[in-house]
Amino acid sequence: MLFKLLILLSIATLAGPPIKPPVQKEGFKKFAMDNKLFTCLAPEKWEIARNKEKESKEKIYGIELAGPRADKAPVVIYVTFYSKQNKIFKDHNDFIERNSKDLFGGKGDGDERYGPVKNTLVNKLKAFHFESETKEYLHPESASEESVVVKEKFYVIPVKNGFYVLHYFAPKSVFLKHLPVFYKVASSFKTR
Repeated sequence: MLFKLLILLSIATLAGPPIKPPVQKEGFKKFAMDNKLFTCLAPEKWEIARNKEKESKEKIYGIELAGPRADKAPVVIYVTFYSKQNKIFKDHNDFIERNSKDLFGGKGDGDERYGPVKNTLVNKLKAFHFESETKEYLHPESASEESVVVKEKFYVIPVKNGFYVLHYFAPKSVFLKHLPVFYKVASSFKTR
């Protein structure tokens, strides 16, 4: 009996500890916008998209970093520069005013919630920060009621010739999961 027990123990010892799969870490690569308007790290496995025609027309320059989908909605990080000549926002205050409140100028209720605007630093740059949580319809062009709750985080960085916006958009169910990716992009962000 003792002999069988020793054999079983020796076999277990030879097998060694259980093998754990390696932890997947997000790799990053450096991205530099044309004319060195800004640089940042971008997740290697995420798609980088630009619309140069729209940029020159609207005087808004940036990239869209498209990550994995969850709940039938994308996880996206936008890094954007709004020049003073942009056609949409008068200045950074106008951007904050229109994106940090509901249509009636309030903090929302029910399906919409808007957090307070706070001062912060983004890689040593003075910035404003706010978050929102809203219900987005997946098929707004149809009568479908299918929707997903999304959370957004904004950093707005005013500069002499315009302002930058770092914007994170994700379904609420995976917001915290991909938030470290956004923080990595933000912490590596530099203006020219």
